[in-house]
Amino acid sequence: MANSVGFLACCIVLLMSNAATGVLGTRNLDLKGSKDQLLDREVVPALVVFGDSTVDAGNNNYITTIVKADFAPYGKNFMGHVPTGRFTDGLLVTDYISLKLGIPLQLPYLSPAAHGESILTGVNFASSASGWFDNTATHFNVVGLTKQFEWFKSWKAEVLSLAGPKRGNFIISNALYAFSTGSNDWVNNYYINPPLMKKYTPQAYTTLLLGFVEQYTMELYSLGGRNIAILNLPPLGCLPAQITLHGHGNQTCVQSLNDVALGFNQQLPGVVDAMNKKTPGARLIILDIYNPIYNAWQDPQKFGFKYARVGCCGTGDLEVSVLCNRAVPACSNADEHIFFDSFHPTGHFYSQLADYMYSYAKPILLAPPNP
Repeated sequence: MANSVGFLACCIVLLMSNAATGVLGTRNLDLKGSKDQLLDREVVPALVVFGDSTVDAGNNNYITTIVKADFAPYGKNFMGHVPTGRFTDGLLVTDYISLKLGIPLQLPYLSPAAHGESILTGVNFASSASGWFDNTATHFNVVGLTKQFEWFKSWKAEVLSLAGPKRGNFIISNALYAFSTGSNDWVNNYYINPPLMKKYTPQAYTTLLLGFVEQYTMELYSLGGRNIAILNLPPLGCLPAQITLHGHGNQTCVQSLNDVALGFNQQLPGVVDAMNKKTPGARLIILDIYNPIYNAWQDPQKFGFKYARVGCCGTGDLEVSVLCNRAVPACSNADEHIFFDSFHPTGHFYSQLADYMYSYAKPILLAPPNP
């Protein structure tokens, strides 16, 4: 029975990480932006997103998986209060960055609307519950990075066909590409997979994942990507579900989980620095999400939040995906919470994170690329 309970608990955590234009509502937003935003749009004409549920704009709506967020209370603060497949109440961090760039929000690649002019300002390939390691995506039949890259190649071909070689290549080489993934490789694969834990120590597994970071980044470079942002890992031990499952009754962050995230994050700059030396014309950027989340968790009031330990949905301890549904009451004001469900931040937190990331990345994108 104990094993069954443990397996169920793990499955609950695994459930994490209508795309027609009218349903999404995003194309109705005023995206003209300020003069500064329009200048940014000439520098960065498109945003292309790879990753997991932290940036999935709805691709999982179109595949056979239980890892979905296309139902209330997800989307409660989205335009029109429509659940779109985003694992939050409103906009994702990549949505806010799009608004700063003055470009429309990216449609999920699997949306029937993701063709024609709408894809010239980018597209979203992310699939919830995936990771750097394709093996992670197999647990819930979601789309790993290898398949996301196949989608990218099709998108690239369509852009060149629509815009012509000159404008198309400008879009491809000047777009901002973002990778936001990696948490599932640990909490939804390694720590629930005894054979994997037996095969790899945490240090060896970190090395494996960093190898995938290099593999996919260099592949993207070979396909024409030049402005590439890699988000590091969040403090895994501060996610509400991880505290519930692994905190042994304590209500503070689980240090052992934070340690594996820190181990990965501390080695990531060396990998990126090495790639920068062999990618002329590129700008490879690490965007930090660990410290913004950790600092807000440690002192919520300083950042305008009331609640860090629990999410807005249900008890906030474990609810995520199908367990965060219409039958589960959600808090009245998600902006008071760092997390919306037991794994994913609120739109309000994402807006702060986007401000932080954008202010860091903008001068790098305006500076000369690698020689």
